[in-house]
Amino acid sequence: MRSFLTVTSPAADRTLLTIAEMCAAAGVTGNGSDADLQAMEAQNAASIMAECDIAIGAGAPPTLRKETLTETIYQAYGESLILARRHEIAINSIVEDGVTLLNTDFQVDPESGVVTKLCDDYPVCWSAKKIVVVYDAGFETVPGDLKKVAADFLRSTWLEKSRDPLVKSERVKVEGVDETEKQFWVGSVPGQSNEGAVPDIVAGQLTRFRNYRV
Repeated sequence: MRSFLTVTSPAADRTLLTIAEMCAAAGVTGNGSDADLQAMEAQNAASIMAECDIAIGAGAPPTLRKETLTETIYQAYGESLILARRHEIAINSIVEDGVTLLNTDFQVDPESGVVTKLCDDYPVCWSAKKIVVVYDAGFETVPGDLKKVAADFLRSTWLEKSRDPLVKSERVKVEGVDETEKQFWVGSVPGQSNEGAVPDIVAGQLTRFRNYRV
């Protein structure tokens, strides 16, 4: 099967944290850092989407927030259709080779995005040259476990503003004249098993949200 994804109605809000939650995660008070926090949260959210391999649709960047998508699937043969996006799936319409299916003709798992075709309420195989599915996917309200991931990530990146994570050690010698010696890690930073933007401690919490391609 081949499929093409288009974002019909992009998410109105792509953030994972409110500004109050950003401030709490970073440990700052007042609104003097709001712009920096919002920019950092947006960058972190984009990194989380990449880490989770969220499918990219034409028309908007990938997100785990709720939006309406149109997915066109060619040569659909098999027991199930697996939609490109997951989480809180709601099917608006399915058109199979030009015929609009009734709601009783299919069922969908809202978390996995697996769509099963039904005949007399019994599962049957899909067999179509072209299927067009219009559906909503993503979280209207960000779940607590995803908020925790975003908060942990923001806290980590905010603290890194004041230090270089590539510095292995730093020695300052003061004997009349300041002398600073720095040693840097070569290759991966210890505690980080990959070169991605998302730290291991954050990536490990993303299991539920990963999009495992079939």
